[in-house]
This record gives sequence, C-alpha cells and structure tokens, in this order.
Amino acid sequence: MQSYVVLGGTSSVAKALALRIRAAGGNLMLTARSSASAAQLAQQFSCETAVASADDSTAIDGAVQLAMERFGKIDGVVNCMGTVLLKPAHLTTDKEWHDTLSVNLTSSFFLIRSAVKAMRERGGSIVLISSAAAQIGLANHEAIAAAKAGIIGLSLSAAATYAGRGIRVNTVAPGLVKSEMTRKLWETESAAAASTRMHALGRLGEPDDIAKAILWLLDAESSWVTGQTISVDGGLSRLAPRAKA
Repeated sequence: MQSYVVLGGTSSVAKALALRIRAAGGNLMLTARSSASAAQLAQQFSCETAVASADDSTAIDGAVQLAMERFGKIDGVVNCMGTVLLKPAHLTTDKEWHDTLSVNLTSSFFLIRSAVKAMRERGGSIVLISSAAAQIGLANHEAIAAAKAGIIGLSLSAAATYAGRGIRVNTVAPGLVKSEMTRKLWETESAAAASTRMHALGRLGEPDDIAKAILWLLDAESSWVTGQTISVDGGLSRLAPRAKA
C-alpha cells in the first residue's frame, strides 16, 4: 500500500488527487491551515490530517513525521500550497512579494527538506507545482512567475542531490485551471472566453487534469523520471494562442 503526504489539502487540485489516492487504497496525509479545515478533510477523505501553514517549517516537519508514525513509510509527497497574484511589479507591495514567495517557493523548500529525511533509506517521489507563467512571459505575473520559476530551479537541484538515494523530484506546470483559487479569471463568460483563447487546446484545465499528472509522477510507472518539469497547460507555454479553424 502506497503512502503519501500532500500539503495544501484544501486546494482543488489536492482534493482531486486525494480522491484518486484513496480510490486506489493508498494511505494519505493532508494538511490544512486550520484545525477546522483539517477536520473537514479527514471526514471527506477518511485520511490522516495535520495543521501546517506555508511558512511554518516545524509544522511541515511534524506532518511528515506524523505520516511516518502512522504509515511506517512515505512513498511520495506533493506540495499543493499556492497562490495567484496578478499584478505588475510597480503595484506589488513588499508584503505581496514576500507572501507569494513564502506560500509557493519557501513551502516547497521546507517540504523537500522534511521529505528527504523520511525517504533517504527507501527512496520516493517528490512532486512540486510550478506554472506555465514560469515558462512563458505573461504580463502582470512578475511575483508569481519568479516564485514558480524558483520551484523549477529548486526541483532540478534537489533531483541531482538526492538521485543517489533513489529520491525523484519533478514538477508539474499547469496552465489556467478552473479552481477556487483562480475563480476570478474564469467565473464570468468574458473572462472565461479570454482565458480559453490563450490555450491552444481550446479549454481551461480541470483539477483532475493536474491530479492525474501528479499521480503518474508519484507512481513507480515513472521510476526513471526525475528532474523534469511536465507542462500540463493546454499548450499555453509552447503554442501560439488558439486560432479559428
């Protein structure tokens, strides 16, 4: 039976991933920022939960250690903590900059640091979440693009450092996914149409699109894959905007 830890368990992608992990019979530890949210996740997915925020390395360590105690091993970890900040640099405050880096990049570093301690004897898989915005220039994405690009660099270095331990580190880079976090970008008909046109495949992503890619990277089927960024973005980062046929 496989055992996983997923940070940011209240996110739409984390919930889609949790459904798939539990349906396959896997052990699962989800984290949330509050005890009330953690309790809701425990009830919804019949899984272990812990309270952990992005800037609390002690709490992230504790969640990983608790998973080890409950499951006896950890096969994979995923960081689904994240934010979306769409502002040009000159309008971005110091707090917004630091918060963006903390929730996206710093939490990923903390998770790697905790996970490798738990995985160094048996190996395992670490999956981080970047963004198409780290791979193509999108206006008003300076802070989030920097944080998400940092995640790619972090995963590359960690993949090289821990490959000898059998620990794989990969990144999924989504396009615009229809989640609660991105709702303002697609909830109106005009916003949805504008966002959809940016994706060559002609639709926005669903949380399960990303969950399926994450699950493949966690699984032994991808055991010869490490140091990679998998773009699951409807073509956003590589193809010209959708043209009328």
